[in-house]
Amino acid sequence: MSCNDGARLGSRLFALNLRLAELDEEARRTRMEVVRLAARLDDARLARILETEGPGDPDQLAPELERLGSALARQEALIARVKKSQADARVAYSLHRIRERRRALEPSVEEER
Repeated sequence: MSCNDGARLGSRLFALNLRLAELDEEARRTRMEVVRLAARLDDARLARILETEGPGDPDQLAPELERLGSALARQEALIARVKKSQADARVAYSLHRIRERRRALEPSVEEER
């Protein structure tokens, strides 16, 4: 492997780290929205039982909550795939660095002659 391979592996690992941070933030926002919407749905159901005005129609909020739950599941699956790629990239980068250090420490064939 050349020096360019090390730079490429390092860049790939950096890009995966950035992507994972973006995905984690997006999933965090989705989780917060799921919690908020679940609370609204509970309030709307309670309001329907008590026959008072609520924060919305449970029949409309429930499908939205389901959609958000599905979106969150997809986000978490993507995060798992990116974490796997990140781990693979970290191993490849570490192995490359170890090989480069070994080459630097080994005397060259020409120096032995």
